[in-house]
Amino acid sequence: MTSGSMMVTIEALFSSYLDPNLVKQVFLNKTLNASSHWLGATYQLTDLHVIDMKPPILLPTEVPTTSSSSQHFNLNFTITNLPYSQDIAQPGTSKHEQNKRSIEYALNQLFRNSSIKSYFSDCQVLAFRSVSNSNHTGVDSLCNFSPLARRVDRVAIYEEFLRMTQNGTQLLNFTLDRKSVLVDGYSSNREDDVIKNSGLPFWAIILICLAVLLVLITCLMCCFLVTVCRRKKEGDYQVQRHRLGYYLPHLDLRKFP
Repeated sequence: MTSGSMMVTIEALFSSYLDPNLVKQVFLNKTLNASSHWLGATYQLTDLHVIDMKPPILLPTEVPTTSSSSQHFNLNFTITNLPYSQDIAQPGTSKHEQNKRSIEYALNQLFRNSSIKSYFSDCQVLAFRSVSNSNHTGVDSLCNFSPLARRVDRVAIYEEFLRMTQNGTQLLNFTLDRKSVLVDGYSSNREDDVIKNSGLPFWAIILICLAVLLVLITCLMCCFLVTVCRRKKEGDYQVQRHRLGYYLPHLDLRKFP
C-alpha cells in the first residue's frame, strides 16, 4: 500500500480454508478502479501477494469433539493431477500441509452439500502415498459420521461420493481416478470383478450345453430302441401263434382205422 511508501501486512481470517490465489483474485477484482487498484479513495495499492496460509484457530469452546461411538469410514482415492513427491508425503512440510488443507476442505464441502449432510461430521487426511506404475498421489482419509446415522453405510457413502464428484473423477480442482475410490475397502468395481470371476467362462457354458444336449439325445435314442424291441417281440409272438393254430380233439385222425 503506497501512501508515503508504507508497507502494510494484513491478516485475514476465514471460517474454512480457501485457495490463496482465490483470495488474491477476489481482492484484486474488488479494488480495481479504472487501470489501478485503490482501497477506498485514498490508498493506491501495488505489489499485492498472499504470503502465507494458516489453518483456522478455534477457541476452546469451539473445538469439535468426536464421540467415541461415531462411525468412522476410511475413504481412499488417487489424485491424477497431483504429482507425488517426498515433500507431499512428509508431514510438516509446506507442500504436505497445503495439500492436506485443500483436500480436507474439498471433502468437507462435498459431504456438507450432499444428501447425507445431516449425518456428516468431518473428514481428515491421514496420509499421502505413492501409486505404483505412475507419479500420481494416493490419499488416505478418515470421514466421521453421527452415531445416529443408522442408515449410512459404506455403500451409501461410496455412491454419494461418486455422485458429488462427477462419477468419481473431479473433486474441486483435483482430478481423480474413479477406479481408485474405496470406502472401507468397498468399490463397485471390485463387486463387478467378483461377479465376473465367479461366473463360468464362455467355453465352459458351451461345453455344458453340448453335454446336456448329448444326454438328451441319448435318452431319446434309448427310448426309441426300447419301443422298437418291444414291438418286434409282440410281432414275433403273433406270427408264432398263427403258425401253430389250435388243437381240436374231436378231429383227432388217430381214432380212424
